[in-house]
Amino acid sequence: MKLPTIKATRSMMKMAADDVLKREIVRYYAGSYSRDSYNIGLYMRCRIIGSVLKVAFFLTENMRSGGNLPAYELYIDRKNHDFITYDRDQKKWLTAKLDMIRWPSYVSNSKSKWISQKGHETIMTFLGTKQGGYAGILEYQLRVRHEQLKRKHKCQTDPWDLQLSQTPELPKDWDKWVNKVGIPENYIFYRYIRKGAKNGYCSYCEREVPIKEPRHNKTGICPRCRHKNTYKSLGRFGRFFTDTHYCYLIQRCDEGFVVREFKAYKCFLSKQYQMPILHKFECRRAFYGKQAQPLNAYYWGDYKHACVRWIQTNMCGTSLWNDFSGRIYGKTLPDLAKKEMKRTGIYEAQKNGAVLDPELYLAVWRQFPKIEQLAKSNLPRITEECTRDYKLFMNLYEKAQSGSLTKVLGIDALELRRLRNNRGGKLFLIWLQFEKLTQKVIPDHVISWFAQEKIVPENVRFIEDRMSMEQVYNYLRRQMRESRMKSKEVLTTWSDYLSMAVRLGMDPQDEIVYRARKLKQRHDELVERCNQRKDLALRAGEILQKYPMVEENYHAVKQIYAHAGEEYTIIVPERIEDIILEGEKLHHCVGSSDRYWDRVQRKESYILFLRRSAEPEKAYYTLEIEPDGTVRQKRTMYDRQEEDIVEATKFLKKWQRVISERLTEQELTLARKSQVLRAQEFKDLQENQIIINTGELRGTKLVDVLMEDLLENQEVNAVAALPAAA
Repeated sequence: MKLPTIKATRSMMKMAADDVLKREIVRYYAGSYSRDSYNIGLYMRCRIIGSVLKVAFFLTENMRSGGNLPAYELYIDRKNHDFITYDRDQKKWLTAKLDMIRWPSYVSNSKSKWISQKGHETIMTFLGTKQGGYAGILEYQLRVRHEQLKRKHKCQTDPWDLQLSQTPELPKDWDKWVNKVGIPENYIFYRYIRKGAKNGYCSYCEREVPIKEPRHNKTGICPRCRHKNTYKSLGRFGRFFTDTHYCYLIQRCDEGFVVREFKAYKCFLSKQYQMPILHKFECRRAFYGKQAQPLNAYYWGDYKHACVRWIQTNMCGTSLWNDFSGRIYGKTLPDLAKKEMKRTGIYEAQKNGAVLDPELYLAVWRQFPKIEQLAKSNLPRITEECTRDYKLFMNLYEKAQSGSLTKVLGIDALELRRLRNNRGGKLFLIWLQFEKLTQKVIPDHVISWFAQEKIVPENVRFIEDRMSMEQVYNYLRRQMRESRMKSKEVLTTWSDYLSMAVRLGMDPQDEIVYRARKLKQRHDELVERCNQRKDLALRAGEILQKYPMVEENYHAVKQIYAHAGEEYTIIVPERIEDIILEGEKLHHCVGSSDRYWDRVQRKESYILFLRRSAEPEKAYYTLEIEPDGTVRQKRTMYDRQEEDIVEATKFLKKWQRVISERLTEQELTLARKSQVLRAQEFKDLQENQIIINTGELRGTKLVDVLMEDLLENQEVNAVAALPAAA
């Protein structure tokens, strides 16, 4: 403030006085507004005083009113790379840049900002900018702010960089390893000829190899290197990419060791198929101490929109939503396994072929040290599964209360050898345990197939007393070929078929019955027969004998769910016969499938009837509801939904609001259990890709239909959320 005040010159005052205010109306879709402007909206003068540049800013309107004093005074200290602005009107100091100061609107609307040629050159020279005047000052201020921010960030990033500087150089053969091992996808390229190509190029062994009857995108084995390959006809693609794979490099550093995570993929061009383009980049580093204790982790990303660099983040925990498993570079591990990683088992797991996320493995190892035993026992698949879900194996150890691996796993030494030889995982182990329990030998190839199809002993419980597991295996594969159903679909159809056969008085112990040819056709025939009235009483009696609580459960909830409206009515069935007749009239399987009776028995869900109030005796829609009123399914004739379901759904929402006030704590507790079971069912259906094979929905995923049909009781959900929200 001690520096002399810079005032407007007479020529500046005259220019401002001669300027004319321009006002224009700007219209837009919602209305309009006025915009003021001058030919020159802002005037500037500057003066160098020592190492300080002082710039005065004059507003046009002030000068037109006779004022010659600046509205703002900017002081730039070149020596200290700093600036500050004084607001004369508000009498306060500002640290903001020029573009952040509150100028009158006409300043930005006006054509130009005036400064003399001498002042223009002074600013350029003094500040070392490419521009002069207002633009040159703003350029300098931006540079100062960037340097200040850089210094501020440096206080945070310097400790990071110090730790990151320990990272060793990449091994000389790293690219080769990623190309051959890290990316496991290999191909045999061939040129199509009418009589069949006899030779092809293997991308793994990088040689011409003899081939026999290749087919584009089909798999095969290279006769030279014995690696699994995919055949690629050179005339069928221009270029393609492999999947992106995670690759891991573990190296010793000053503090202990670092786990480096890479993503890699290859691009093949038809014209250069022998020279694929390798793409790889490092995305994460995790540092550990001498005792494998976690220190710090970093990822490569955008740092505060200032630059792209390594940024500190959290170390990996024991649970991850995504799978980051990949292959681990092996040459650095033997030496680490002698010291820093001696008791972890990572080296042995990698040596045995396990595909792991080392960070996740080490996180699990800290919580469950026994994973080391699994890793060192040549059980790579078990090790992988333990890494993803260690609590299951922790329970096995706690239950066994023994260090013996065979006792922990519940198998003997011979079965352990079979588990190793077949590179078996959890499902293979479950079948070995089942074999030991039943004392019935199951061939390894059968167990391997069951494990591949995610079939467990519980899935075949209904037939295990009549057929060996090898017979079940052969029967399932034959029916899969004939019906084009997946294995789980065949099992469900088979179980339902046998249940209906019992109801119809057929002998389930007769091989002709339980091992029916054309299973899907036999199943559909029995569904039709079960929907005939002549066996109504008999079937009802059999169901009641098997599920004794069904009718009693319905009597208990009738007052909760029954409701009559002007257009629609909800009816709670009283007898088993009512539900069987419902299935007959609407031609669906609600009365002929054990799964619905079982759910009612366990109070997981109930079958209710939606009727038109004018025709309460006429079957309209069948509902499956959960104890809180959530509607799982709503189906009419032949499992369809007609256009009238829209109006019916509106009524169902009103009905849900009505019954929400009637629900007891018991129903709400049952509803929570039902939600968990439903979620698990949907997950299983999604994983197994169950497809509907009949009716209008043929070819549609069953889980998609069920999810679309779901109508949750939002009134109950809203009430349940209140405590958490509060």
